[in-house]
Amino acid sequence: MQQELTPKQQAVELIKQANHILLVTGKEPNNDQLSSMVALELILQRVGKQVSAIVTSDMPKVHKVLDTRHISRDLTGIRDFVIRLDTKDVEVDKLRYEVNDDNLEVVISPFSGNFTAENASFDYGAYKFDLVIVLGVSEISKIDAILEQNPTIFDGIHLINIDSHRSNENYGSVNYVEPQASSVCEMLVGVIESVAQGMIDYHVATALLAGIMSSTKGFTAPNTTAKSLTIAAQMMSGGAKQQEIVQALFGQTTTRDNSIREFRPEPKKVKESQETPENTAKPESKSVKSDKPVEKTAEKAETIAEKLAKKGVELSQDGVKDTQTGKIIQTEELSSGTEDEQSPKKFKNPSLKQ
Repeated sequence: MQQELTPKQQAVELIKQANHILLVTGKEPNNDQLSSMVALELILQRVGKQVSAIVTSDMPKVHKVLDTRHISRDLTGIRDFVIRLDTKDVEVDKLRYEVNDDNLEVVISPFSGNFTAENASFDYGAYKFDLVIVLGVSEISKIDAILEQNPTIFDGIHLINIDSHRSNENYGSVNYVEPQASSVCEMLVGVIESVAQGMIDYHVATALLAGIMSSTKGFTAPNTTAKSLTIAAQMMSGGAKQQEIVQALFGQTTTRDNSIREFRPEPKKVKESQETPENTAKPESKSVKSDKPVEKTAEKAETIAEKLAKKGVELSQDGVKDTQTGKIIQTEELSSGTEDEQSPKKFKNPSLKQ
């Protein structure tokens, strides 16, 4: 007994059999929808398919990093214009056409009699595509305005519905819906590998990574999965322009230098943190020239004073004083509590409770 194909396998088979494929998405598409369209359009072109990818509204910001050269705003060129002539009473002898400047003239010569304007009519032929793929749209009413402009566009044609929305209405002849997926781009990776194995270049990788990053908010949203991260790593290995994607989606970069500057601790001041009334009484014989302003030393002293205050002591002219009893405390009595903080060999984040 032959095993029934899964929706994904059915989608792959229909794509392989099709010659001219129409790709559409939602009204005012989001980043994932446009990214998935670009990725799939590029792949289908490479396996020899005729592809019409339509977006009638403005594109989202992710278009800045995508190859959208083949995305059209209308259905131009995928439907024939038909001139129909009634020949019931007048038989045709010859037919030719002439191009004069910007005009095309169709010349029809009858055997006898004459044709009139009433004999001629005009119409559109059938759409040239034999498969429609809708990307990331949960219901028909949300499909691109191209459907409202051409109500019969899907008639008699297989429609593949690929979506990650749990609310999807399963309106296609094949419904490949995975609510657990982070994005349509994540879902497309398996389809693309089945249709065109090994053909993902940096253009396709960039589009797929952009869709995943947008849908997961840079891998911080709850819908981020291990699969999302694995695919993202694969796309980056394939040359995806991660830095350009981050800039386009979030308006910032995540370069290595920026990361280092964000988390790098301030340079330690030589022996400043070890100074006490005892050891400052004996100045060093060798002077050290420094360009650091005096205010920096004052800042450090204030920081030490704040830390001592938390321990119930304070600095005074006579030494370290207990704030409750007023007793002068020997420096050795504090060594167990301040050793780590004063040691120049360790960096301790002051915001972390030890």
